[in-house]
Amino acid sequence: MGKKFSRREARQEAFKLIFELNQHMDELEFLFENLSSEKPEAELAMPYIREVVTGVSEHYDELTELICQNLLKGWTIERISKASRAILMLAIYEIRYVDDVPDKVAINEAVELAKTFDEPQNASFVNGVLAGVLKK
Repeated sequence: MGKKFSRREARQEAFKLIFELNQHMDELEFLFENLSSEKPEAELAMPYIREVVTGVSEHYDELTELICQNLLKGWTIERISKASRAILMLAIYEIRYVDDVPDKVAINEAVELAKTFDEPQNASFVNGVLAGVLKK
């Protein structure tokens, strides 16, 4: 089976699937199967990946609303990059629904995802939105 998938690696794969949700909202099983066949080493991390991706899908409207409530005046969700949107949804889902992920870890990991998969300056934007979510 190979090396064990870390939570960070699992989170990265979950982010990628959440990013794809916009185009494949009705094809979650296809996305999971595709990940399993492309990255068999992710097998042990699949329960976490399934939990957060399915959770984001089920709470999509709620998560979108929380993002909108924490944007600066004049900003709309359409203005946010798709990568930042997916990162925010993953982090907010973890903060609200995943008990074994401390809030600070969810935020730190979201900032790291933004640095890796989005424009580097969006990391501070992601941090600001998540700080607002925590305050409420």
